[in-house]
Amino acid sequence: MFNKLMLTLIFSSIAASAGGLWMLMDSPLEKFHVKGDLTAREQLKVTDSLRELDLGGVLSVDLAEVRAHLERMGWAREVSVRRVWPATLEVSMLKESPVAHWGDDQFIAASGNLLSLPDQYLELPHFDVGVSSPKEAMKVYRLVSHLATESKLSVVGLVQDAQGGWNIEFNNGVKAFLGAERLSERMQRFNKIYMEIAPENEPIAYMDLRYNNGVAVKHVDGDSEIEEAVLVAGTN
Repeated sequence: MFNKLMLTLIFSSIAASAGGLWMLMDSPLEKFHVKGDLTAREQLKVTDSLRELDLGGVLSVDLAEVRAHLERMGWAREVSVRRVWPATLEVSMLKESPVAHWGDDQFIAASGNLLSLPDQYLELPHFDVGVSSPKEAMKVYRLVSHLATESKLSVVGLVQDAQGGWNIEFNNGVKAFLGAERLSERMQRFNKIYMEIAPENEPIAYMDLRYNNGVAVKHVDGDSEIEEAVLVAGTN
């Protein structure tokens, strides 16, 4: 009986000491170290988001909960979180990189996911898509961008109207109206006509490729615009 009592007291004393040591070592988090392929503003956004949470101490913080919180920000591709004693939480984050602006205040990643980022990325193309999903828009962007390299052009604007037609703006200001179907065929027609007439004529405002057997081309001549029709043999 006495031995059991002694053992109980010993274990209670050990438990109390361990609990006290835990509380002593579970110091409040004082610093967040954020690293990864983030801009300075994105790092600040992550830090501010963490400061809004009730995280507890360095030992009691729920790392899985922190990771889930950061993933809900909507632009993390990979997140890892670890404790650094005595009072630091280290976050490593790889984000989905934006490919283009989506509407007024979002971005689109190569995966088709929409992102909300604190930076502007002014150099990226702009998408204004009326009907298709982000993933469908990315397929069109990849197709048109790939074919446009034949004319040494890059896409800076991708617009879809309410009827599903696609209008493309290139880095030299030329626009291509492709319509809603046969996009690959029409871009190839664009390349053919563009490379024939661009080097020796007035600057081009746009090319309308929605016709079966031709292209409407609008040239810019000083302050005026001149439209001409170009017949393309062998097209359908």
